[in-house]
Amino acid sequence: MSLPARLGGLVQQARVQLLHGEVVFMPGEAVDAVYLVERGGIVVVAPSGDSIKAVLGPLCIVGLRDLLSVGAWQGVGLAQGPTLLRVLETRTILATLACTPDAHRKLLHELAA
Repeated sequence: MSLPARLGGLVQQARVQLLHGEVVFMPGEAVDAVYLVERGGIVVVAPSGDSIKAVLGPLCIVGLRDLLSVGAWQGVGLAQGPTLLRVLETRTILATLACTPDAHRKLLHELAA
């Protein structure tokens, strides 16, 4: 179950504290939130578990690429150490993008591909 679902939908601009090793997302789940790492980090592990795809620390945005490219998580996200995340609902992000000029929106989609 995704982190926003576990929070009961109260995720718009929420902050979530995680312990080391807590699962943030699993492969194939819909990206229902994007995260800004405020403290700690997120390790993204390949679905097979045999390699690390990314290590994202403070001020990194987690999930925007997966949201814009396929709409589902492409790896397992695990908290690295005590972690504080700001949670941004995808519907808020998508509504904001809908109001963004076409050139900017196309650029974001190209960067996410």
